[in-house]
Amino acid sequence: DEGWSTEGVDDEIEDAERKGRAVVVGWSGEARGVLTVAEREREGWREVVKAVAEEGKRVVVLTGDEGESARRFEDAEGVDTVFEGVPPEAKAETVRRLRGDGTTAMVGDGTNDAPALAEADLGVAMGGGTALASDAADVTILDDDLSKLETVVEISNATRMRTRQNIGWAFLYNTVAVPLAVLGFLNPLLAALAMATSSLLVTTNSSRRLL
Repeated sequence: DEGWSTEGVDDEIEDAERKGRAVVVGWSGEARGVLTVAEREREGWREVVKAVAEEGKRVVVLTGDEGESARRFEDAEGVDTVFEGVPPEAKAETVRRLRGDGTTAMVGDGTNDAPALAEADLGVAMGGGTALASDAADVTILDDDLSKLETVVEISNATRMRTRQNIGWAFLYNTVAVPLAVLGFLNPLLAALAMATSSLLVTTNSSRRLL
């Protein structure tokens, strides 16, 4: 509150702000203690970021933390850009802008990550996070193992490739067999057979393992 004295806890406030955010508690107009609120590093995140960056992908960190707590991400190998002190609505807007540069994936586990997860081309929630984050995401890693992110990206890429293949088969039939049948150059029976073959190819292709 304004007018409160923080004498005696100034060093603790400064230390808390270096680690994350400082919450000062007290009574009778005097601060009595300081709580530090900061995100705990997820195990293995540095290795995952490095691996993703080595694949030629840009890694951007959006965090509500500021100061030293946010700067630790800048020191991680593979991190391209760090946006600190970002509120939930700004996270979604940042993801929207990043999508203008290409396909964008967002990984998060908190309620404040939900808008950005919904905005991304691929939203990935961690199983240990909030229900709102999981609802907003396209995929949830149930065992909370961040290293599974690489598998999620591989599945996503394989699914996209499979979809393109199926569209290609359907497009080939519609641009070749149908016009030939309409113009009388292809027996209607053969056109029907071509359509059945196209549908069979799409179904068979879709049923194959992705990985």
